[in-house]
Amino acid sequence: MKDSDNYGDLIIILSGIPMRRIAFILPLLFLAYCQQNGSQAEKPLPIQKNSEWQNRALFLAGLPVSEDFQARPEIQELLKLPEYKKHRDQMNAFWSSVERHRVQPMTEWWRSELSPGMDGLKTRTALYPLSGGDLLNFKLIYPDAKRYVMIAMEKPGQMPDPSSMSTTQMYGGLASVQKMLSNIALTGYFFSRWMNWYMNPEKFGFYGTLPTVSVFLVRLGHEIRDVEHTCISESGELVTRTGTACNLPGYRIQFVDGRTGEDKELIYLSTKIDNSLFAKTTPGGQYIHSLGNVAIMMKAAVYLFHRPSHADGARYLMENAEVIVQDDSGIPYRFFNKDSWDITLYGVYGYPLPGMGVYPQRDLIAAYAAGAKPLPFEYGYGPKTAAKASGLMVAFPR
Repeated sequence: MKDSDNYGDLIIILSGIPMRRIAFILPLLFLAYCQQNGSQAEKPLPIQKNSEWQNRALFLAGLPVSEDFQARPEIQELLKLPEYKKHRDQMNAFWSSVERHRVQPMTEWWRSELSPGMDGLKTRTALYPLSGGDLLNFKLIYPDAKRYVMIAMEKPGQMPDPSSMSTTQMYGGLASVQKMLSNIALTGYFFSRWMNWYMNPEKFGFYGTLPTVSVFLVRLGHEIRDVEHTCISESGELVTRTGTACNLPGYRIQFVDGRTGEDKELIYLSTKIDNSLFAKTTPGGQYIHSLGNVAIMMKAAVYLFHRPSHADGARYLMENAEVIVQDDSGIPYRFFNKDSWDITLYGVYGYPLPGMGVYPQRDLIAAYAAGAKPLPFEYGYGPKTAAKASGLMVAFPR
């Protein structure tokens, strides 16, 4: 029904009511009318026809694919395979655990703790150094970002049409995706050893971070519109990959946010993280500096920025941060001048991950002893996660 029709009905109703009562009734009718139209405006956008990339991700995630994709005879045969049915059941079981232990508590924590502090920010870009394929935690920490930039050493990888692969390749690829999702379901982070065994080998049909990141996107309810394999040009621009020579190989995923209906993008760069990555004289550094102010997340960051050899990287992150969310393996606590940063601590802290060549942060231990808020989910890694002894720090520059 059109708004003009609603307005005409309202006039007819009011014409039979004494004027002294209209003053009382009209505000109520107006409120109801606004609420009705407000709810209509909040309805999700119509579901778009799934793209090829969306269907490949849905297939890997164990979710229903589009009718057009399913109608292809070769895809029908794959969907009927007992091995694929087992994969689908396994992925559903893993995701049920992820939703219960990570998605729900992190979403509630974000609404009550992080979102209020970010009300005054206009965060366009979120940056996750040493991300691996961990799009899950990244998207939950910064659900409102418009652009997500992930940087890690893992290969970008491929997510080919499943019907184009051999049976051995496909089964190996499905198993590798299962291992990665089970890793997150059990611990909340990726084991480096598992990433090397299951994510990087090209012998699997699906390999690198692209399949895992795509699975997280569709499992979180987003719609993949396109995937573009990319490089960083000599002038520091993100460009489509056309040859074998490539600075910082990666990919860009264009997707529609399932919660807001907004067009967004995710950019993955495969590279070693050192001071040169943040230098304005290198292609990678020029691209990183072009991002402007960023919302930063670090998790299981192997204490890289604790080392003098990565001081320039730590300096860049702190100078360009709108907010930093990290565990103790990110930027050292002593780098944060208390006159320049508002810091809130969550969870617990007592020691760094063993075997990483760093000492306990005594000032951070003292800060936790002075008071920290509860953390309703695990954010650490290694023995800390197993002992549910992880901590998280949220830092806003003043």
